[in-house]
Amino acid sequence: MMKVLYKIKYMFLGLLLITSGCSKFLDVQAPDNLVKDQFWQNREQVYSSLMGLYTSLNSCVRNFQVWGDSRSSLYAPGLAANFTSSYSQFLSQDIYTDNTLLSWESQYKAIGWINAFIKNAPSALKNDPTFKEDELKNMMGEAHALRALLYFYLLRSFKEVPIVKEPYESDSQNLTTAPSSEETTLNFIEEDLTLALQNTPETFTDAKEKYGRVTKNAVRAIMADVKLWRNDYNGCINLCKTLDATYANKLVSPQDWYTIFYPGNSPESIFELQYGLQGPSSPLYSWFAKEDSPTAIYSANATNVKINAGDLLYPSANPTLNFSADTIRLKNYSAFSLPSAGSTAEVYKFLGQAPYQRAYRRSNDRTANYIFYRYREIMFMKAEAYGMLGQYDEAEKVINIIRQHCDLPVLASGEMGTGADFFNRLLMEREFELGFEGKEWFAAVRVSRRTGLNNVLVEKAAVNNSRQLPYQVIRARLLDPESWFLPYYRIEVNNNPLLTQKSYYKNK
Repeated sequence: MMKVLYKIKYMFLGLLLITSGCSKFLDVQAPDNLVKDQFWQNREQVYSSLMGLYTSLNSCVRNFQVWGDSRSSLYAPGLAANFTSSYSQFLSQDIYTDNTLLSWESQYKAIGWINAFIKNAPSALKNDPTFKEDELKNMMGEAHALRALLYFYLLRSFKEVPIVKEPYESDSQNLTTAPSSEETTLNFIEEDLTLALQNTPETFTDAKEKYGRVTKNAVRAIMADVKLWRNDYNGCINLCKTLDATYANKLVSPQDWYTIFYPGNSPESIFELQYGLQGPSSPLYSWFAKEDSPTAIYSANATNVKINAGDLLYPSANPTLNFSADTIRLKNYSAFSLPSAGSTAEVYKFLGQAPYQRAYRRSNDRTANYIFYRYREIMFMKAEAYGMLGQYDEAEKVINIIRQHCDLPVLASGEMGTGADFFNRLLMEREFELGFEGKEWFAAVRVSRRTGLNNVLVEKAAVNNSRQLPYQVIRARLLDPESWFLPYYRIEVNNNPLLTQKSYYKNK
């Protein structure tokens, strides 16, 4: 933490942004300083700074993906040259404290810029009479929501994290911050989200802003996720029902499922980090492309895809034609490019221009958005909350809507079972809809922390591990729930005397 804030201080001494006259959404660079005397003078500067906050998320999404998703049972190694030992440790459930992917530097830089925005943006009102207070309130709501989102990723990854609320502005400021408890951090996140819900706009007219900036519904989606993490099931359900009012009639048809990813910004989208021909490049192609312009860090665990779908969830009535009844997501060149043999598959959902054919994006069209929230995830949240309340019939009704929108047979009442059986099934249903979208490890951790469900995550991770490690090895590495969270990066511990390494990781 001390190292991160020290760097931020010196970035604040440079030139902020080349943002004067910038009018295109996200067509800006991340803010490299927010010097009060030279900036915060008018509406345009504040707007440009806000766009810089969104742009700064681009430097965070790699870690979001690694921390929140890559330890899930669907991941397998990509190309050997790009799947380095740092990535391998996550798939092997054997993470060492010197792993550079543990660094939270990008996240705390983004938080530092948001803190500066929250503190300084209101000063522009008195300098620019054309800048209206209502628009400033909207912008401030967006900033609070983005800060809450960043802290929520940090909390789900590390559990206890330092809370930094003020920008770094003076050499007299203390650079070291102790981690706060999970409860304290969650309370802070909810405080930010409450402010955001009061102030963010309902929507925007421009399509990229409608899906790429924080609206009230985006705030509600984050809040529902936080409520579910806190085991506030009724609170989660109530927020999901509010979102139902907007999105329940906007689910795309089965034949249009792929439009969620290409071109993106589908009617059921809630919040996506926008990419285009200008500005930062989408990282998704480089993460997953194996066949076309091969750069893949990751593949899909084809063994688990085929076993879980073909044998458990969507058995095919005619297995000679297709291994699964899911002919929308699991037909070749849809969610995956599936091999006829072999243990890995390409994650095609972010790579193509069209499904069910080999139609990769052109080199100038690799602009897949990073989806933070879409409505089907909200539906899975609601189903999970119903399950925890013992309302399994209600949960199955929600999941059946998703199945119907993938041309799948509906579940018979009680088919998903109860208790651990239900949640094992729920997580598999989630993976086939939301896999590789950044949160499936988080979902497994959330479920498995609850009484009586500890074995759900362990079993999912240990069976058919893509690193071909024995079941008992993976199981032993995950028996302690502290292993489900990440260690602090060794350099951060060395630089911050108030940050003590977690006991589970002290010998690593």
